[in-house]
Amino acid sequence: HLCFIAPNKFMRASYGKNTRQLLAKEVTPRQIIDFGDLPIFDATTYPSIIMVEKRTPDTNDLVNAATFTDMSQIEKPEETLKEIGFALSLGALKAEGWTLVRLEVLALMDKLRKAGKPLGEYVNGRFYRGILTGLNEAFVIDDDTRKKLIAEDPKSAELINPWLRGRDIKKWKAEWAGLSILYIPWHFDINKYPAVLNHLKQFKNKLENRNESERDRYEWYALQRYAADYFKEFDKPKIIYPNITKTNVFSFDETGILTNQKCFIIPTDDLYLLALLNSQLTMQWFRSTLPLLRGGFYEPSSVFMENYPVYPANDAQKAPIILRVQKILAAPDSSNVPKLEAEIDQMVYKLYGLPESEIKIVEGK
Repeated sequence: HLCFIAPNKFMRASYGKNTRQLLAKEVTPRQIIDFGDLPIFDATTYPSIIMVEKRTPDTNDLVNAATFTDMSQIEKPEETLKEIGFALSLGALKAEGWTLVRLEVLALMDKLRKAGKPLGEYVNGRFYRGILTGLNEAFVIDDDTRKKLIAEDPKSAELINPWLRGRDIKKWKAEWAGLSILYIPWHFDINKYPAVLNHLKQFKNKLENRNESERDRYEWYALQRYAADYFKEFDKPKIIYPNITKTNVFSFDETGILTNQKCFIIPTDDLYLLALLNSQLTMQWFRSTLPLLRGGFYEPSSVFMENYPVYPANDAQKAPIILRVQKILAAPDSSNVPKLEAEIDQMVYKLYGLPESEIKIVEGK
């Protein structure tokens, strides 16, 4: 037998595929304990304990699995394992990722995958990350600075764009905090905009030392990553969501606003897709498939969300869902929103063919 401690990231990350295959096919896993984001060590390590037996696994083998979620459980590990541990078939330890959940939840996830089309295919791979400035204090400005730059030189307005951060994204809507970004791509003639140039000069030393390995690729006054290949996608209607979040929050934008690198955008006006992503079913997908970070946060980056199963509904099935989404978007702060969301959830359950027992799993009952 071999028992070892390792960061739990290998269970889901793409770089862990070969390790997962080795541990599930070449030897027999006997015990897998995931401590999630609990501070077992002084550093942030996301530890797990894996014990394997040196023999080829049998089709009937089961592995004992458990996920610790509270520090009080650490003080009584044997008792906790008896309380929260469960048997998991080795078939559940798939090469594409390990999910330590009970068999009924695994069955639900398999059912969802079979019922839907992967989101990555559904949107033709059109996931885009926001813009990386390299130095926010230079490029991200408040409203007073925006007015000052435009007053000094009206042409400055050509470079100023409204700006969203991950924390500004809420369910169904975004709450703009009044910030803007100076959008300056590489190899840009900044001398035509003297007010902006003077503003950036106060940060020149920091800007020149942003990234030594890439210092020769772009001018000191340009953005570090400016979405050259997909900048126009921001102008289109789009779904926006944060890359670090505790729940599934997807907003809709038609204003052409730009976002920081803590957000992903999906250029589409598909309100049916927006409804699915904001549904309780998607929250179940988060809990079952996404890495859990310290503080109870999830990381729904494109590599994890591209496999989300989108049910191929027809127009008649989409219509009542879209109608409710339109009502929510028209008044996202209305007291009627929870009722509309509950109605959407029931319609989504019906699309995927969930009986009451599976609905209880999704709703934590």
